[in-house]
Amino acid sequence: MKRMVLTLAALFLWLSLGAGAWAEEPEPDWLGLLREAVLADDREAGLAAAEGWNADESRPPLDYDELRLLAKLITWEAGSHWLTDELRLGVGEVALNRVASPEFPDTLEEVVYQYGQYVGADTPAFRDELQPDAACTDAALRLLLGERILQPRVVFSGHAVQGKVHSVFRDMHYGSFYFCESNYPELYEETEDPSDS
Repeated sequence: MKRMVLTLAALFLWLSLGAGAWAEEPEPDWLGLLREAVLADDREAGLAAAEGWNADESRPPLDYDELRLLAKLITWEAGSHWLTDELRLGVGEVALNRVASPEFPDTLEEVVYQYGQYVGADTPAFRDELQPDAACTDAALRLLLGERILQPRVVFSGHAVQGKVHSVFRDMHYGSFYFCESNYPELYEETEDPSDS
């Protein structure tokens, strides 16, 4: 009887260990790894995390360099700790709306560094010294995964009105920050849901 109990226990142990070996390992947290790479300015780890994420073609593709640049832009424009995620998302979305717009360049890098558009983006302080913070990196990641709060025609943001005002963010320290629509709304008619106007 003792021998039978020992044999059954050994069989149970073998099956439980063997089943664990056959079980598929969980997928790494690619988004978490990508986020951490941006915060650490670790391009090699970021490229590897983006490659892992992009291996599943059912997901929206992510690019490490684009994520880092968008996170830096949001940090530059709306990185103060007391500002809201809504403002951060809006600032980043305006840049992405410009990429999709026929009025602006076709890449995020060209949009960010377009002459006269983002004040200070062409300085060493932005290019070389600025490190994205966690909240702004999270906002950039949410946007690149498809989250939106504005209309595609909202292509201006700043402290001055630059077109038809879509919305205004007001802060006692930051002042008024306007999100404005293109002066050529007809260019965006096909990209918007008429019920959202």
